[in-house]
Amino acid sequence: MSVQNRSCAAGKRRTDIVEGAAVSASLLCLVHCLALPVLLLLLPGALGLFVQSPAFHFAAMGMVGPAALAAFWLGYRRHGARWPVLLGLAGVASLALALMPGMGHGGEVSLTVTGSLLLIVGHAMNWRLRTGAPCQRLRHQAH
Repeated sequence: MSVQNRSCAAGKRRTDIVEGAAVSASLLCLVHCLALPVLLLLLPGALGLFVQSPAFHFAAMGMVGPAALAAFWLGYRRHGARWPVLLGLAGVASLALALMPGMGHGGEVSLTVTGSLLLIVGHAMNWRLRTGAPCQRLRHQAH
């Protein structure tokens, strides 16, 4: 295997890890939002209070946002398609809007579910396009 092919394979593995983490975080947001009532019944107490608190939502956004942006950036560099990036940005923006003060519970849930779904669809598109695209370095060297 040439040095270029090994570099491409290593880059794909790193991108797979970032994309996998970002997809997992998006799915966790969706599950958290939809399963919160059941979780609170099963885990009353300190954990339940933390999951309900604004601190949890800001902590989750602190993980989801950067992971999603990194995954979409790496994917865009590889395949050049804008749709996954646009869906991802709309998803992150929806999640950020859900954290704004004065957002009612219904608006918060709607924006969080919408943002999570946009991120999941964007990640699925990004993954599919990225795995089918040749390594960017190899593409530039061929020209």
